[in-house]
Amino acid sequence: MLKIAFLLELFFFTDHFLQESAELHITGVYQGKTLFIQNPYDRESMSFCVTSIYVNGTRLGLNYKMSAIKLDFKGIDKFSPLSIKIEHSPGCQPTILNPDAIQFHSTFSFKEVGFADTALVWKTSGEKSGSVFTLEKYQLGIWIEGDTIPAKGEFGGAEYSYSPLLEEGANKLRIRYITPKGDYLLSREVDFHFYPEPVTFKPYNATNTLHLSRTATYEIFDAGGDLILSGQGSKADISSLPSGDYVIYFDGKDPGVFRKD
Repeated sequence: MLKIAFLLELFFFTDHFLQESAELHITGVYQGKTLFIQNPYDRESMSFCVTSIYVNGTRLGLNYKMSAIKLDFKGIDKFSPLSIKIEHSPGCQPTILNPDAIQFHSTFSFKEVGFADTALVWKTSGEKSGSVFTLEKYQLGIWIEGDTIPAKGEFGGAEYSYSPLLEEGANKLRIRYITPKGDYLLSREVDFHFYPEPVTFKPYNATNTLHLSRTATYEIFDAGGDLILSGQGSKADISSLPSGDYVIYFDGKDPGVFRKD
């Protein structure tokens, strides 16, 4: 009986809690402008309407006991997508005073961004002819520009698949869409954990080329332990090496031995 009473008490507490909160969702693009939210005060409950605000999944440490709340989006790159969730009491409604601050007036949009196997795939709409996509990777606290892919320029929508060079472990990427005028829009950030199969190669007695089992960064050392050749790809051109025995490393590991004839 004690257990049943506890469960009933937990049910009524949970039901009461669910009735005490509501949510308002807004999406947009950060354009360097501050967003203002009107936060009504309820004299009966002696409390303000808004209880929490989340931006891109992170709760903001704001003073919620104010009639006007401002979001300046510190730490978010300009033209990055915004997903804002405002939790508030059910008996009131916060008001976005300047929604245009995060509304990006463009026909272009990213419809989907993600990974399929080890390929980065994305879908778009509203492209302009002559636009490009630049892949960006988050490393050591900054975004580094990588490969550039020409846009198809299809206004009605286009799909893309591209295999970026991934590091073993955690990878964070995003895509920058750039118009011919230099305007740009960023996709959402995509996290991908990559644990590749070890690289193999052939032949072990070679004259001109080593063929790798997959794309990798390689380093070739001579018998004295000196680095004499490095590169990236699915094959290594060793035609310039003198005859002899060598050690090759793939992505800094998986060493193998071959002989140049």
